[in-house]
Amino acid sequence: MPSARDLQRQINTVKNQARVFSALQTVSSVKFRKAEARVRRARPYAENVEQMMRDVASNATGEIPLLTGREVRRVAVCTLTADRGLAGGFNAQVLRRTVRLREEKDPDALQVASGRKAVAFFRFRRVELAEVFTGFTDNPTYENAREIGRALTRLFDDEEADEVYLVYNRFESALNQRPVVNRLLPVAHEEDDEEETNTSYMDYVPDAETVLKRLVPRYVETMVWQALLEGAAGEHGARMTAMKNATDNANDLVRDLTLQMNKARQAQITQEILEIVGGAEALSAG
Repeated sequence: MPSARDLQRQINTVKNQARVFSALQTVSSVKFRKAEARVRRARPYAENVEQMMRDVASNATGEIPLLTGREVRRVAVCTLTADRGLAGGFNAQVLRRTVRLREEKDPDALQVASGRKAVAFFRFRRVELAEVFTGFTDNPTYENAREIGRALTRLFDDEEADEVYLVYNRFESALNQRPVVNRLLPVAHEEDDEEETNTSYMDYVPDAETVLKRLVPRYVETMVWQALLEGAAGEHGARMTAMKNATDNANDLVRDLTLQMNKARQAQITQEILEIVGGAEALSAG
């Protein structure tokens, strides 16, 4: 059984850890409130843009690959994770979803990674990365989304990939972040190929190809921007929750160690008393 002194050292160590966890929880809670507000404001716009582009794609009558697609020979997958850990299963669940998607669609898919956790994950597994983006996941800007969006659109335009998928954590609450897969390019829903196409007439000025070549990249940037915002809010929420659980567990451990330490002290005192009594009896007997 550990001595009272050893237990006291353990208690002091765990208390220091609890203070660190509590501080991280406080910082994450402040960042979480700001990130959550950004998501709530941006989500309606992103959903409207997505619906508009789906409608345009379903009404397209010409052969515009960005909208209607082409024969699929290779797939590109962009995975959005955090730069840092200490966020429970936030990064692990989106990485697992990516692995499953690659197995379903294309084991040799081009991989784009955003966030140091994704970069480390794929490099450890010797998966070649087509593009890497790091250093902004907890507070992304639209310029970051534009950079990623242009890279993904370029892969499709250069025919390096015939489908482009985005995998990220959709923010639902501080306790729940759901990994989702969104096919960015081509824009049309995957099931649209099996449905009857709506060929309602549309006017494009100057022409459909010119307009859509400018519109689709903006759509991709908007979808990536929303995904980055969702990921940032989810990251801070997951870290806040994880740090709260860590703080509670550390405090519980301090209580258990304190109880053990008190028992050890009591046993030590009892032993000393018994030794004193035994010595006194020995002297009396002598």
